[in-house]
Amino acid sequence: MTEYISKSFRVDGKVYNVKGRTEKECYEKMAEKKEMLRRGEVKPKALTVEAWAETWLDTYLKPKVRKPGAPKLKGTMTQKSFAMYGEKLRGYILPAIGKMKLADVRDVDLQRILNRQAETSFSHASKVRMIMRAMFKQAHVSRLIVYDPALALTLPAVKQGGRRSLTEEERAVLLDVAKTHRCGLWVRFMLYEGLRPGETAALRVKHLDFDRGLISVEEAVESGSGVVGAPKSAAGVRYVFIADEIKDELQAAVQGKDAEDFVFPQTDGKTMMTAGTIQNNWRYFARQMDLAMGAESTSHGHIYDPKDLRADGSPIYPDPRDKTRPRNGHKLADDLVLYCLRHTYCTDLGKKGVPIEDIKYLMGHEDISMTLTVYSHPGEEAAERAAGIVRAAKQA
Repeated sequence: MTEYISKSFRVDGKVYNVKGRTEKECYEKMAEKKEMLRRGEVKPKALTVEAWAETWLDTYLKPKVRKPGAPKLKGTMTQKSFAMYGEKLRGYILPAIGKMKLADVRDVDLQRILNRQAETSFSHASKVRMIMRAMFKQAHVSRLIVYDPALALTLPAVKQGGRRSLTEEERAVLLDVAKTHRCGLWVRFMLYEGLRPGETAALRVKHLDFDRGLISVEEAVESGSGVVGAPKSAAGVRYVFIADEIKDELQAAVQGKDAEDFVFPQTDGKTMMTAGTIQNNWRYFARQMDLAMGAESTSHGHIYDPKDLRADGSPIYPDPRDKTRPRNGHKLADDLVLYCLRHTYCTDLGKKGVPIEDIKYLMGHEDISMTLTVYSHPGEEAAERAAGIVRAAKQA
């Protein structure tokens, strides 16, 4: 059996060991390791992922958090975004690898975490990957690890989220419900103007120019704070045209209001809508759409499926903890969310032939790739337009 010689040495109070078949090999390995220590390529292995994650959050991310209403400087983030980092870390990453030594983590460990996010939303899985990439990249830059295990992580099969355009049936029902619902004008405004919900909450009468037919988008309710500030990005400051479908009704709604009054206030007519108000308004509106599409409700207002009844004829209600229970007969699609209105606005512009650069501006996107992501596939309309162009060229 081969015998090995062991040598030890101390650097900054820590003892390191090397082994070799000969004393010469041991001294060569010792010299190599000392040089690696000098360059910072070898670090004590006691640091855990959990300890590094907390250090990373406090040292590299927390200083970037801006105060509510502060200028949106490049590289800063909201308190809500910072909280998201902590939530993903402590909820999905650290339970799996938190106790591991940082230097022992391999790409397969991180890929397994991502694979567990299969069938979740694209947004959630992407954020988990983004956080692991940022955290381990900084560890590599700081020379706490020799290589970055997060470099080549790939997303598993995930759901592409609920932002889509309205179907023709949904559009018809929405417009019909909007005729009598107290939030009808607000809902139609988002459908025809494409503003973000937070931008509609901060919109004031002074931002409407009916003579020129323009809306000046200058402010928005900052996500997670309730404070009015600039829109989501610099590109969010923009003009959009007032759609003919709502111009007269919108003008009548603000008649007699002061310039500083909110266009879409709470029920008191003065107070700005909060994030909770926006969610509740949409929930109540969507419920009316559900009923209009044929959903049935009990005398207490609970929507139920007539096929799911107990022996005594009473309805069976779903249990959110038990996915096998019935859905109470909802007719409205699960993925019909408020942002679908903005998505529909974008798609409608494309179908009407508005150039993609102009759509990018009207949507308030910084990058045209975002516009292309949001813009639904034009489908039959695109094929028909292309066919018309080709036929016209042949006849010329």
